[in-house]
Order: sequence, then C-alpha cells, then structure tokens
Amino acid sequence: MEPQESTRTGEGQQHAPALTVTINNQPVVFLERKATGSEIKATAIAQGVQIQSDFVLFEVKDDGVLKQIGDAETVQLHPNQRFRAVGPDDNS
Repeated sequence: MEPQESTRTGEGQQHAPALTVTINNQPVVFLERKATGSEIKATAIAQGVQIQSDFVLFEVKDDGVLKQIGDAETVQLHPNQRFRAVGPDDNS
C-alpha cells in the first residue's frame, strides 16, 4: 500500500480548498474552516506575519467594527475575512 500524501497544493486529491484571510493586511492561508483565536495567530506567525502569540486578536467586520476573538474562541473562517492582531501593551 502506498501512503496517501497530504499536501496543501496536491493535484489529484483535493479535500477542502484552502482559503485565504487577511491578518494585519497580510494574506494567511488556512486548510480548515474553523480555528480558535490561538490557532489563527499561530498560523499567521508560521506564515511570516509579524505578530506574537500574546497579541490580542480582533475580527474586522464589514462596517469597520472590531470584534475581539479570545484564544479559546472558535471562529468559522470564510474567504476574505479580515483580522487585526495588536500587542498587549498597545492600549495607550
């Protein structure tokens, strides 16, 4: 038996298509449709977004309103969704 290869851009076998969200104006690709606030930040960090795991995460709504996302809170992700991550000491 050959092991099945799990790749992000594998041709031939496609599970769920990747989706791209924006975090601090940078694109971040997700393979899952749900993620916790902590997982969103970790994925962004792994893809080179200059944030840290202790930053506070916000979802940017269409009207510009920011909705805080807790580290343990699960978010349903969708294409073109926007997030902002802010350092914990950035509250002046």
